[in-house]
Amino acid sequence: MAAALLALLVPLLALLAPGALACAEAGARLPCRAARLQLLPPLHERLLAVDVSHNNISALPPDALLGAAALRDLNLSANRLQAVPPGALSSASLARLWLDGCALARLPALRLPRLHYLSAERNSLSELAAGALADVRALRDLRLAHNALAQVPAALRDTPRLRTLNLSGNQLTALASSSLPPLPALHTLILKRNRITHIEERAFLHTPALRVLRLEDNLLGELPPAIHLLPMLEDLSLANNRVERVEPGLQACARLTRLELRANPLSQLHPAALTQLPRLATLDLRSNQLRSVPELRNCSELRVLELSDNQLEALDAGALRGLRRLHDLLLARNRLRRLPADAFRHTPQLQLLDLEDNQIEHIDMETFVPISKLEDLNVGNNRFPVLPAAGLQRLLHLKAHNNPALRRFHPPELFPRIQTLVLSYAYHCCEFLPLMEGAAEAGAEAGAGADDEHFSDLVLLPPAHVDLAAWANATDVWPHYLNATGAWGAAELRAGGRGRVRCAPLPGPFLPCEDLFDWWTLRCGVWAVFLLALLGNGTVVFVLLFSRSRIDVPRFLVTNLAAADFCMGAYLGLLAVVDAGTLGEFRAHAVAWQMSGGCRLAGFLGVLSSELSVFTLAVITLERNYAITHAMHLNKRLSLRRAAAVMAAGWAFALTAAALPLLGVSDYRKFAVCLPFETGSPAALGYVAALLAANGLAFLVLLGCYLKMYCAIRGSQAWNTNDSRIAKRMALLVFTDFLCWSPVAFCALTAALGARLVSLEQAKVFTVFVLPLNSCCNPFLYAILTKQFKKDCALVCKAIEESRVTRGIGRCRHSSNFSNRQTPANTSSLAERSERAPCACRRLLPAPAPAPGGERLLRWLRAVGRRPPAPPAPPAPPAPRRAGSVSSSVEFSSSRSDSWRAGRPAPRRAASWLVARKTSQDSNLSSSRNDSSGSNATASTGTWRTSRSAGGARPRLTRQPAVQAEEPPPSPGARLLHTIPSAAEPDAPDAPPAPHAPHAPPVH
Repeated sequence: MAAALLALLVPLLALLAPGALACAEAGARLPCRAARLQLLPPLHERLLAVDVSHNNISALPPDALLGAAALRDLNLSANRLQAVPPGALSSASLARLWLDGCALARLPALRLPRLHYLSAERNSLSELAAGALADVRALRDLRLAHNALAQVPAALRDTPRLRTLNLSGNQLTALASSSLPPLPALHTLILKRNRITHIEERAFLHTPALRVLRLEDNLLGELPPAIHLLPMLEDLSLANNRVERVEPGLQACARLTRLELRANPLSQLHPAALTQLPRLATLDLRSNQLRSVPELRNCSELRVLELSDNQLEALDAGALRGLRRLHDLLLARNRLRRLPADAFRHTPQLQLLDLEDNQIEHIDMETFVPISKLEDLNVGNNRFPVLPAAGLQRLLHLKAHNNPALRRFHPPELFPRIQTLVLSYAYHCCEFLPLMEGAAEAGAEAGAGADDEHFSDLVLLPPAHVDLAAWANATDVWPHYLNATGAWGAAELRAGGRGRVRCAPLPGPFLPCEDLFDWWTLRCGVWAVFLLALLGNGTVVFVLLFSRSRIDVPRFLVTNLAAADFCMGAYLGLLAVVDAGTLGEFRAHAVAWQMSGGCRLAGFLGVLSSELSVFTLAVITLERNYAITHAMHLNKRLSLRRAAAVMAAGWAFALTAAALPLLGVSDYRKFAVCLPFETGSPAALGYVAALLAANGLAFLVLLGCYLKMYCAIRGSQAWNTNDSRIAKRMALLVFTDFLCWSPVAFCALTAALGARLVSLEQAKVFTVFVLPLNSCCNPFLYAILTKQFKKDCALVCKAIEESRVTRGIGRCRHSSNFSNRQTPANTSSLAERSERAPCACRRLLPAPAPAPGGERLLRWLRAVGRRPPAPPAPPAPPAPRRAGSVSSSVEFSSSRSDSWRAGRPAPRRAASWLVARKTSQDSNLSSSRNDSSGSNATASTGTWRTSRSAGGARPRLTRQPAVQAEEPPPSPGARLLHTIPSAAEPDAPDAPPAPHAPHAPPVH
């Protein structure tokens, strides 16, 4: 009959309660959690548990539980039961009821004589009616947390068997003597997260059996005196209150085993405050303002002492006296500076010691000897240079991270049972790598028979997915907590055998153990790039700065590019020297290298060179593109002043980018190659991303400008073979830039997005070889292989030779009379002194001509004395100042030629050199210089000229005959000496005299 009735009700239930059919009855249980029910499903007499939480049930029928005679558990949480009619929750068998989060304004009438658990948390209850719990006298556990109760409900008088009362998260402000009704069986009282500021002295008079009292997160300013009325108290928590001092008041609580006073402004404890607590096992005093360890000599059963986040400055020999059973000691984040030899003399059973984030600078070599049972040691974030190994033979877990001064570490032989190491440097793990690999292989072989073995030790190890860096900084998960195994996983180890060793951080290509450059191919490649970059760029800078050519915009930009690439050569040179000096044993010197100023200097030069080179290449490309697109507008050119301003901005940008890691944004000391690859913080990650974006933008600028120039030349009517050569050079420039930058940028961007397409070994090759390769190519592509640079080299060599000869002549006392401009007075006096005393500098002059020439010179010198004196010449205009730069052919004129045109003609040499230069991509320089070269009988002026033509790309060096002028009449008694030949020109044989043309201009 009941089955037939249920079959008839199923269609109706489907219409009235959508989603009810989603509940699948499982024997005596009906789980309908989050089934979108709007009505309570029908219940039958065989049900023992019903879960209809997280639905949309808004009302209950008056006889909701009538058909479930055996029902024991009913969960109505997270519904919309704003009101429950009387009698709806009546059952003779119901034992547990959940009404959490139902938006109840008042507790419904309950007729549940066997109910022993009631939870009505997260509602809007402001009070309980006087008889609300009259029919639940068997209630033992009442949870009314997170409501709006302003006082302890008076309805609790009807619950004499109540053992647990949770009133946390309400609005209680005080506990008076009459606040708590007689509750003789009350075991646990939870009053945390209220607003309690005061507890009267007799507030706990009616709860003598209380064992757990939780008063966290209130506003109490002292230890409540009413505690002395709780002789059975075992667990007392006053965490996160305003307690500043603890006076004696716990003497009556002789059974207290756990006392929590964390997160208070507690500066001291009375010496007798904790003397009468012989059963105290856990004392939590973290996050206070204690300056010394409190007196605990009578707490002989203390197992866990938490003193982290205080202001302890010393750990004296007697600070831990009487704590012979202490198991865990946590002293993290204090101000300890030294650990004496007898610091742990009174704690022989200590197994866990946390000294993280102190200021420890010295640890005595005998400090850990008394605690030979130590298994877990955390000394991270300190300053000590040496970690003693004596007494650490049973150590299982060691955290010594972030100790910059700890540059050397002990070998594995001193830690026979070690399982987990978190060290300061990756090089410390180098000696543990064989154990890590061997243990993994041994574990794989012995995995099949592991079930038959006997395991004796349980060691907590973080699983593979846990970040070891985060685990190294964790101090709230320790083996003495019961949930540690579930949180971290457990690995059982066989007795007497070494388990799998885990060490972090692991060494790698950028933190190598053996060599900085792992293989000889990379080492030789780095040396080649380093030498080419230094020599090539150094040569370019020297030639362009010391040549006699005028500094124009292209020359200025190429000089900056060479200077930037020279810094990259210096960076690679430092790495190459370090690699050569630490060959095969880099790990012994790695920490000293990374912490040294040389590593910072190398990183600074590397970043400066990279960014400045990229910026300069972009400026050069933009300048050339602008010159080509405005070729017909000669006034639209980048001036030298504007180019200097642009490059000043580039230098400022590069210097800023290179200086940021020195100021804390990223770090050069993170890796052995001294580059800022650190991305642990948002600032460091943004810094690396900004550098990559800048380099990528510069490459796009290069590519776009060169494509535009190529298309402009290709589409013009003046396309010829010379333009094809220019196009090939453009393609070569773009290809080299792309070859050097694109792999690094692509791999870096993909790695930042989480996709590693290359291994760390390949990334190292890109970093120290491929990326700097552009720095040794740039001087050849932009300067050395150009014709103008070769001419500049010739000018520099000639200037060096002339300066050498001039210095040699200057060592003579009469060196001031030697000049390329010969006047009768000078030559006369010089000749007379040369006849009286031979000059030691004659060995620096060119060899004398053959005999006929010498005879002609002697005859001419003799004839000079017989000639009549010449009339005085008009004053010559001031000669133009001889400069090291090259002037334009239009502006050039010889001072001596002008003066002789005004008065007397100047003698012209038999031949002069003429440089005719056409516009090209190499340089737009024009030059002229005054020179002097000698023959046996005449003085001459050599003239360098530069001219331009529209289509050419190479300068032409031609020699043309010049117009000879008549020799000037010499002054009586004057003698002419050999003029010093130019160092860059060979001696020419004597030429026959040319026809006399006194005022003819030079032939171009």
